[in-house]
Amino acid sequence: MNRNPLRQWLFLTCTMLCSLLWPGAQVQAKNSLQSYVETLLQPSALTQAKSPMQLYVEATQPGINLGNTLDAIPDETSWGNPPITQELLQAYANAGYKSVRIPITWTAYIGPGPTYTVDSARMDRVQQVVDWALGAGLYVMINLHHDSWQWISSLPADPTVTDKYSAVWTQISQRFVGYPNKLMFESINEPQFANVDDATARVLLDDLNTVFVNIVRGTGGMNATRPLVLPCLNTNTGQENLDSLAATIANLNDQNLITTFHFYGFWPFSVNNSGYTKFNGPSIDNIVQSFDAVYNTFVSQGVPAIVGELGLLSGNPERGESLKYHEYVTQYSRLKGMTHMLWDTGSMIDRSTYAVKDPYQLAIMMQTLTGRATTADTDMIFVSADEESQNAKINLNLNGNHFVSLKDGSTLLLPGIDYNYNTNGSVLTIKKRRLARYAAAPYGEKAVLTVNVDSGPAWQLHVRYASTPVLSSASGTAGGNLVIPTAFNGDQLEAMEALRADGSYAGPMSWTRFKAWGDFTPDYTNNTITISKDFFTEEPAGTIELKFHFWSGRVATYQLTLQSGGSSSGPDWSIYDNSLAAGWQNWSWATVDTANTTVSYSAPSSISVDAGAWGSLYLAYQGDAVDTSGYNTLVFWANGGPSGGQKITISAAVNFNGDGLPSYTIDSLPANTWQKYEIPLSTLGVQGAANITSFGFMNTSGVTEPTFYLDEIKLSPNQSSTVMRVTGIPTTETPSIASFKVRYLTVEEDDGSSQLKQKVRVRNTGTQPAVGPIYLVLDGMSLNTSLVDPVGLTGSILPAGNPYIIVTPDILEPGDKAKATLNFTSPVPGGDVTYTPRVLSDGLTP
Repeated sequence: MNRNPLRQWLFLTCTMLCSLLWPGAQVQAKNSLQSYVETLLQPSALTQAKSPMQLYVEATQPGINLGNTLDAIPDETSWGNPPITQELLQAYANAGYKSVRIPITWTAYIGPGPTYTVDSARMDRVQQVVDWALGAGLYVMINLHHDSWQWISSLPADPTVTDKYSAVWTQISQRFVGYPNKLMFESINEPQFANVDDATARVLLDDLNTVFVNIVRGTGGMNATRPLVLPCLNTNTGQENLDSLAATIANLNDQNLITTFHFYGFWPFSVNNSGYTKFNGPSIDNIVQSFDAVYNTFVSQGVPAIVGELGLLSGNPERGESLKYHEYVTQYSRLKGMTHMLWDTGSMIDRSTYAVKDPYQLAIMMQTLTGRATTADTDMIFVSADEESQNAKINLNLNGNHFVSLKDGSTLLLPGIDYNYNTNGSVLTIKKRRLARYAAAPYGEKAVLTVNVDSGPAWQLHVRYASTPVLSSASGTAGGNLVIPTAFNGDQLEAMEALRADGSYAGPMSWTRFKAWGDFTPDYTNNTITISKDFFTEEPAGTIELKFHFWSGRVATYQLTLQSGGSSSGPDWSIYDNSLAAGWQNWSWATVDTANTTVSYSAPSSISVDAGAWGSLYLAYQGDAVDTSGYNTLVFWANGGPSGGQKITISAAVNFNGDGLPSYTIDSLPANTWQKYEIPLSTLGVQGAANITSFGFMNTSGVTEPTFYLDEIKLSPNQSSTVMRVTGIPTTETPSIASFKVRYLTVEEDDGSSQLKQKVRVRNTGTQPAVGPIYLVLDGMSLNTSLVDPVGLTGSILPAGNPYIIVTPDILEPGDKAKATLNFTSPVPGGDVTYTPRVLSDGLTP
């Protein structure tokens, strides 16, 4: 029974008004009124009036960051973006944004103490950008950004940091003292402090935030009431950090303060590791817990909050999963009365053309300002080239909207013929006869179907024609990336597992067999999968099994072998041995003697180098063409002279172009000792290059260093003895899982239950009988999931393996099938059960 009189009256009014409208308008009117009712029924709206600062913050929704520009180090264009223009700020406003956060790093523009004068040109540039933003009608937030870790973090050991911090904010406050209150000041970005515990760090931050508020207020004018934004330690949602900031704000007793935090999602999902490839229960829980903590600590107590940075850390979760994240987190932000500011470095608004680069994501996020956008459990449908097409079932998340139609481009698909839609559960089934139309070469995306609804953007379903991906052999060294030629055949890579021969987890983040995006990277244009050199950093000699999981459900296995570096055929190519070899020239920008006789590794001569800051020995080849692709290692001997300690960075160039190539740094040369160095050419980014033309040995200490010496410089075909050689070959499951087809129908148990039931059918698609017993093995099952009470002969969870079930003990003839029922306990709340089915027969056991 509904005992809330206001609720009863509002819903009665909604029903009466809707009944007066023509049927086509009833749904829309009902949605609008219901949304209004839900807004009124929120506790904050019923029990308390919103403060002026809360209304101010809501007026800034939505916001965006102008990232990697004025915060870039050392200057505005250092991180790849063009200079900010007035047109860019107007483009933000045109796209529907109401506010812009302008991160600013001041470090390189602050003069020495005691005045710490900010460079006037820098201050003028900041003011110009602020003027453009305000002129576009945007609310604006400026701050001290990477200063947080560049110099403010040293506060515990350097008390002059407070003086410097105070001086900078005094100058900023004075410059903008007459500006309207649409300009906000943020005290510091992501505050952190070196070599102290969190309790001490919170005290230091309280001091800085208090200094900041007092300085700004003390400059008078519009600064007396200007909205000021205060972060907690690390700008996260840890409750102790939130409570500490709440105490600071209470002590300041200032009605024009706003709190801020940053949110990049549930970490395993955000970086795509530990098997969290989908936006589901754990990610939703993380959003709810984090935003509720801020709401309960601040917003419900009258202190408004801004999500100063919002995004995903890697930017690489699958497209549909990323869209679902942004839809959910932005609507929940609105529900809690918080403004969200998307962290953007040029991926949403093009910094040169000013066009919206991702209108689909923008439309979804804009929809959440007033309601919810429609999503689904996937945005991909795979049509297999290896078997006949099957119906595709899509579970829609209508989020209060109503299904209208399904289209292929401008073609309206027909219910009952092309698809069925079950309103009970919002299940869309696209029929196999429709999908069969897309089963035609070439592989890849064949169509984008749009699930059209009555409010907000349509959900897009990308139909892909795909076959089994094929990986090829590859080789390299552990000091460089391993590039695996891959025919994706229309499929998309989801995740990668890495296990050593002993069953332990290989690669970084040793607590999970599923590696993070960046440890592996697909390149669909160049048909490669790259295993990062960082993956091999701590790897011993031995073998590693990789499993590449694809979104179609296919799995490709691959074996890596790591061996210590060893010899290779062919002679060395001398660059220097008592004198420069034929064709090599001295192009140095340092004082260099290539016939030094005071000290040498092999008499009589060596190269002596007197290098000022950034001075370099630079050896260039100008002789007859030499194919350098067979060389693997740069070898030389070095001596730091009487004092040693020089910091030398080695680089290479191909065709005299070294742009974008990595380098290798020796942090400290030995004193009065000759030491042999073997630098893998893969480390310098030139292994396999046919025309290596130069090598540099630069003093990168930033100061003039004592003389150092080099001798016996050469290129060797040998692999460095300090690195591992890596070879990789594709492997095949035995028996091939292609001999079986696994289909399953998922059935939810009673509402509120944590169990999930799947009816499974295994069919022999081969031409030979499969001898039983036949096992269905559930590889890589989702976390927090258990297989319980399987309806079959045997179910077990092995101590060091995966759950399995005997589907049948008998022979399975070609074309025959066996059925079983699996019951799972699933992740809560609302998690998906995921696994990769693998079938074993012919005497093979799990």
